[in-house]
Amino acid sequence: MKGLRTFLYELKYAFLQMKRHIMLCFSAISAIGITLLLIGSILIIGLHVNYFSNDVQKDLSIHVILNENIDDETAISSIQSEISKLKNVSKVEVSSKDDELELMIKEKGDAFKAYRGETNPLSNAFFVYVKNASSIRKTSAQIQKIDGVSSTAFGGDSVTSLVDMLNMIQKIGLGIVALLILLSLYLIYNTIRTTIDSRSEEIIIMRTVGATNGFISNPFIVEGIFIGLLGSIVPYLLVHFGYEKLYESLGGKLFTPMFALFKPSTISFQVGLSIILAGALIGGFASLFAARKYLKMRR
Repeated sequence: MKGLRTFLYELKYAFLQMKRHIMLCFSAISAIGITLLLIGSILIIGLHVNYFSNDVQKDLSIHVILNENIDDETAISSIQSEISKLKNVSKVEVSSKDDELELMIKEKGDAFKAYRGETNPLSNAFFVYVKNASSIRKTSAQIQKIDGVSSTAFGGDSVTSLVDMLNMIQKIGLGIVALLILLSLYLIYNTIRTTIDSRSEEIIIMRTVGATNGFISNPFIVEGIFIGLLGSIVPYLLVHFGYEKLYESLGGKLFTPMFALFKPSTISFQVGLSIILAGALIGGFASLFAARKYLKMRR
């Protein structure tokens, strides 16, 4: 019961302080709301960039053409085993000369059907899938040096440039999110610090009669959490309904079916929950830092 009474006291006191400094709190709520909206937008972009990047890398492969004289299963298996040992290789699929011809027919037309059977001039091959697309050029060069390999192809600079660009966007997004979180911490820190300064005499009296630092600082932490939660409401609603409208207007894809968008329910849950948690955590930690620093200075 004592713990419940203490909690109710902290809750009541936090609301009273917010009421007394309503304009200051409104300013902090507005500022953190804008910040959380930016964080939510960047998280949405980051989720899609990560998804697109993984999707591109998942289907990315090196087409390895073997020499014409590599025709028996033992030799093919030996080369396959050697390629599999390379650090960046995740999977090696055999593509027989017949499979290669069918791919050529599919890509270049029915005229190549005449080469089916004994007249097939193509060589056996592999499709090599890599773990890290950024190192695909290096892996391709390593495969090229293996005895029995005639040539390798992986899409050239366009593929590596796309992967590098997606990775760069992810890093920039993470950097911006980190800066925005620091800005939010600073805004709430200043709000709580101003509230504490206005109650300096009251805090001195409380310490004189034996109040602990925890008893004094907890209401401020609760206040910071509430400021963070209130600041997260509007960003959550904008992300929830805004993304839903965007998804419908784009037909669930960005330019091509290759870049399919996440369903609104997924974004609403993952990003929406992140916004609410971020608001509460930022508010709580900023208030904790402000209260502890003040009480440490006033010992």
